[in-house]
Amino acid sequence: FFSENGYVLLKNVINKNKLKKIKEEVYKLYYYESKKNSNYVYKFDKSGKTKRIWNLINKSKIFRDLIQNKRINGFMEWIFERKTNHHKYFLSSFQANILQPGSKKQKLHVDTPVPEPLPKWPMKANSIWVIDEFNEFNGSTEVIPKSHKKLFKPKPKDNNKKIKKIIAEPGSVIITHGTLWHRAGENNSYNDRIALLGSFAASY
Repeated sequence: FFSENGYVLLKNVINKNKLKKIKEEVYKLYYYESKKNSNYVYKFDKSGKTKRIWNLINKSKIFRDLIQNKRINGFMEWIFERKTNHHKYFLSSFQANILQPGSKKQKLHVDTPVPEPLPKWPMKANSIWVIDEFNEFNGSTEVIPKSHKKLFKPKPKDNNKKIKKIIAEPGSVIITHGTLWHRAGENNSYNDRIALLGSFAASY
């Protein structure tokens, strides 16, 4: 399914107790960085309602332990499989994404920042850790299935293409190919929507 569509939803990766602790830690860091004026507003959201907490592995053991999840790393081993004497992949970034009520949807984009044509092999793959439910209204990740095969980046006109919204329960993880066309949707709910974004890159 992943090879054909460029994404897959893995359910029940995080249990309820750990979800609660993760959410508490995200807000603890968010309020601390807000107080220090060091928190980041995501620059592509003109509403200023999308907040980022960067470099999570430097800020709490709970995130260092989480990103080493065997199920997720087993998937990355498969994605980046090739003959090499080196590690197949490394962690590229790990951050928390808080979509506050009123946050606007992103533009369609890919997560492989290289010139076109994009490579046929995976240079990047992402893990989207669903901390709050992804539903129809709160900014769920939106994808264009099979777009990872196009080998070029989306243009503004492509924002009108048919988008699939991924509905997911807390504790799930969405794995996306680095060249899949995707975006965060807009949060039209009354509550924050938290996700963690773990990006992996091939070791070359």
